[in-house]
Amino acid sequence: MGSIVSEWSHFGPSLISLISQPMVWVYLVGGVLLGYIIGVIPGLGATMGMALCLGIIFRLPQAQGLALLIGILVSSMASGGITASLANIPGTPAAAATVMDGYPMAKKGKGREACGYAYVSSCIGTVIAMVLVFFIQPFISAVALKFGNWETFLFCLFGVILCGSLVGGNPVRGWISAFVGMFISFCGAEQIQSVVRYNFGTAKLLNGVSSTVAIIALFGLGEVIMTLSRPNDVRVQAQSGFPIINLQVFKRNIKNIFRSMLAGLWVGFIPGIGESAACWFSYEIARKSEKNGKDFGTGVPEGIIAAEVANNASSVGALIPSMALGIPGSGSTAVFIAALFLIGFHPGPLLLTDSPGILCSLTILFILAAAIMIGAGYLLTRFAIKFLTIDENVLMPIIVIFCAIGSYASTYTRFSLIILLVFGLIGYLMKKFGYPVPPMLLGLLVGNTMDSALRRAVIQYSNNPIEMITRPFGIAIMVFLVIMTIFSIRTTKSTKRASKDVKKVLEEAETSETAE
Repeated sequence: MGSIVSEWSHFGPSLISLISQPMVWVYLVGGVLLGYIIGVIPGLGATMGMALCLGIIFRLPQAQGLALLIGILVSSMASGGITASLANIPGTPAAAATVMDGYPMAKKGKGREACGYAYVSSCIGTVIAMVLVFFIQPFISAVALKFGNWETFLFCLFGVILCGSLVGGNPVRGWISAFVGMFISFCGAEQIQSVVRYNFGTAKLLNGVSSTVAIIALFGLGEVIMTLSRPNDVRVQAQSGFPIINLQVFKRNIKNIFRSMLAGLWVGFIPGIGESAACWFSYEIARKSEKNGKDFGTGVPEGIIAAEVANNASSVGALIPSMALGIPGSGSTAVFIAALFLIGFHPGPLLLTDSPGILCSLTILFILAAAIMIGAGYLLTRFAIKFLTIDENVLMPIIVIFCAIGSYASTYTRFSLIILLVFGLIGYLMKKFGYPVPPMLLGLLVGNTMDSALRRAVIQYSNNPIEMITRPFGIAIMVFLVIMTIFSIRTTKSTKRASKDVKKVLEEAETSETAE
């Protein structure tokens, strides 16, 4: 209990330290502005934005690096709903459910209201969720300290299986993607006896495949190739102008906001699921709970608020397993973990012990980023249409250059550029043939941890394997994970049904527009 209170006691000094550093403000504001652009432009997103910055993050002091990352994460999540509302195209996957009510509202001539509901709701979700995580994270980290090798293996395995089954429409493809990622993580010298595995006869793979380069390739270069391979069809339905923020609507939706925030936190806590599932989960709950649920899909604020609060709350919730166990809760937090390692932090059960005050710093920066985003979003949304009309033939080559720079800067070897190209093509092919990328990334990040944890547990209990299986914490985790898996699969079925309903409604709307 003393260590938990000790972590909270760092809040005051951390606040003074951060707000007194001018460069922290510079990088935080810069991250918010960059994240806004990334979120508004379809095909980019928080994961790509942070991945492109990994090449320079390790050169920055810790506080400045965190400020840049958090600024990009918060603002890109918040601004994705603007594109969903104005152009019927989610700026990020996390804003997919916003299309349901944001675009119909814009078609009614209320695009400015839709944009206001979208980005302000995201900022509200960030602040409330981060405050809650601030109070519960130390308890979860204290429990994580009780984890042995067997418990760590079980939790990683749970994340891989659940992520593979729930991300994407086909569980088998998700599992294939996850286990391919695990196989790739086994390349190089293993951690216990330094036995070289799967290096294909080259010494350049002795240290394995760089997760940083793989992330940049899968989410950066792969998305570039995919974007350039399909026609651009952006249809803007509103005039540019300052967004309209109706505080009375938010006041009426306090219950909806807290319900959506808790739904987002829940989905974010499950390793590997991500914000794109959180928005549908929350939207479906709101549709069934609100009195005007039958009007969802026609342009009601409640639908936008539910989806947008949940996606940012989910990105915050994904920090819980990331900080406590080093297991990413989503694709964006996978990049966040990689960045934390680059700037000197070590996510896991000992993070709060080895880096006292880190939770306070994250809380402060998330709240400040959300506050800055409210102001920046108000000023920049009037120019959103200009961002939407950027020629992709100009934008995408620039992103490729940043991918190459980020990959080379992470290892300073030309071999990283070959890895970039290979994984970029893999990412493109996976998207083209319907294999989800997040499970592969999760497998790549936790594969070595699973392998080492299981082998250490087997060695430790080689004379009595029954004792390993019957460890109290292990049994508790297995029971908890089975219950959570069943519950998550049941709730996700309704989420997927809601997604199909949305597509059906949008197709009917497009058909009627064509007929007119």
